[in-house]
Amino acid sequence: MQQKVILHSEQISRRGEIKYFQIPLEGTAIKIIAVEASAFLFSKIENLLPPQMSIQSATSIIDENIEPDGGGGGGGSIDGGSSTGPVTNSCPNPGTASIDAVSSNTANGITTQVFRIGAAVNPTFVYSCGVYSVVISVTAVDGDTPASIAIKLANEVSNTSLAVWNQYGSNNKNYKPTAVANGDLLTLTTDSQHSFFASGTGSCQAAPPPPPPPPPPPETKLLEYDPLFRIVNNERAGVLSLQSPDATDIFMQCDAWRRDGNTGFGDYTHSGEESSEWLRGRKRLASEVNITTASPILEAYYKDSWGIYHGKDLNYGLNIFIWFEKVAA
Repeated sequence: MQQKVILHSEQISRRGEIKYFQIPLEGTAIKIIAVEASAFLFSKIENLLPPQMSIQSATSIIDENIEPDGGGGGGGSIDGGSSTGPVTNSCPNPGTASIDAVSSNTANGITTQVFRIGAAVNPTFVYSCGVYSVVISVTAVDGDTPASIAIKLANEVSNTSLAVWNQYGSNNKNYKPTAVANGDLLTLTTDSQHSFFASGTGSCQAAPPPPPPPPPPPETKLLEYDPLFRIVNNERAGVLSLQSPDATDIFMQCDAWRRDGNTGFGDYTHSGEESSEWLRGRKRLASEVNITTASPILEAYYKDSWGIYHGKDLNYGLNIFIWFEKVAA
């Protein structure tokens, strides 16, 4: 049977961005057989050492700048100048915003989920939850605590009308979600065919880190490893989740990578040269799925990890390939 592909592209530009979008389909019965997700970097990152990487481990890898995909003449560069440091009292609780799942139970057609708001709550942190393609968000202000964030989210969910929950057509049970706050716990209910997602965005530290120690003296190189057997770290751009309105819950979740740096591992026929692939960001592995749908759209959620890893806003394209076969009538 002939296989076809649908390409959908989205632009991501904010660190830790959570984005909801819809992918148009043909509107007839199809069987989705594979999904590819890759990133294409527009920004240029110069001499940037991720904060979680030590100086010693950094010197053990190839010293190179992260160039935009397609060469240095591509999109604009991110300003490498000074950045605004933390403002006094703007980070009373150093850490990263988080919402953790505690429990999930289903009874009598109702799913009850309990989430715990993380202890690190600071001004500008954003806390979100959602179902039926509707996302509810609140922004922390000075003086907020995990308990107050739970109350804010519970109030927003409770005050959202049934018409809003129904606006995207995926609330096939015509159910109005409920929410209750108890300390730092947030309890949400929905129908048994769906489930809430919940997440936090934001990170800060109380003071800038101390300067790095001087690099260790160079070690004597005893052995030069064959490049065919050297494994390199791949750059993860973010996490993609897909849901079909006529299927139960999210049917696929996968990481989006910039490229596969180990395609020639152990391959003696590998020439050592790698050509750029402008369309897919040089990432060649597709995640296999098997789902049949007649919906005219797929609903997608994407959460950026790339900008969080590098500690700044990055401008890049997210490319999604939906491979499918038509279902005989």
